[in-house]
Amino acid sequence: MDATGHGRYLTRQDLEAVVRRAAELEIEGGGSAPELSEGDVLRIASEAGLSEASVRRALAEHGAGAGDLLVERGWLTRLCGPGLVTTTRSVPRPAEEVRLELESHLQANESMRLVRRTSISSLWEPDRGIVAALMRGLDVLGRGYPLAKKSRALELQVFPIGEESCQISLTTDLGNERAGWFWVLGVGAGAPLTLATMGIILGTPEFQSALAVLSPAWFGATLALARAGYRRGVGKMRLVMDGLLDRVEHDEPLEPQRPSWKDLLK
Repeated sequence: MDATGHGRYLTRQDLEAVVRRAAELEIEGGGSAPELSEGDVLRIASEAGLSEASVRRALAEHGAGAGDLLVERGWLTRLCGPGLVTTTRSVPRPAEEVRLELESHLQANESMRLVRRTSISSLWEPDRGIVAALMRGLDVLGRGYPLAKKSRALELQVFPIGEESCQISLTTDLGNERAGWFWVLGVGAGAPLTLATMGIILGTPEFQSALAVLSPAWFGATLALARAGYRRGVGKMRLVMDGLLDRVEHDEPLEPQRPSWKDLLK
């Protein structure tokens, strides 16, 4: 420490490393890591020179991960890619107003029904009722129902950042669409496997050698096609979700305006 008693200065990266290491040493010494309220965190962050808006946003992002109702699992994730698609947006509107507007939209315009609610999240799935299924199938109003038709489930999280701002997180489960592409993979891979089996039983050594080379190549090509098809589906869903959050951010009607019957007959 220098003569003024202030010691050397730390960068914010240094501060993060020191705090993390101090917590580890506290636990190793038999203590427990302190539990801090959000107010304590805001006060400490202010003393460290961090803005309140940045800290509130960081708390919202941390809370989003802590309260997930949809969790990625299974070997298909490693083989084909993640089944969960998430988009996040900070908007200058009150959290409760945004939450009510989005939940009303999901129920009235997207043919979704509420399954579960926690303090920070709500879980939705396509409405399985006969009327809802007919409405989606006929689509007389031209809504498309992309969330209900493509998503196995949807999670909505809305976190307040300040009194007049919030962070929205939408996560859709595209597990059914991913599985559909991997049925394509199974059918495509079945042909070389059948040929390989026949070649082992009936074929000449030359034919068996050719199959040993071609079968992995065929399987790899089929896998690549399935992944590419699924990625296109993910891209389309991201456009749908981003478009919805665009309308929330700009306080526009969440259900896009449809042409009238007169316009359609022109």
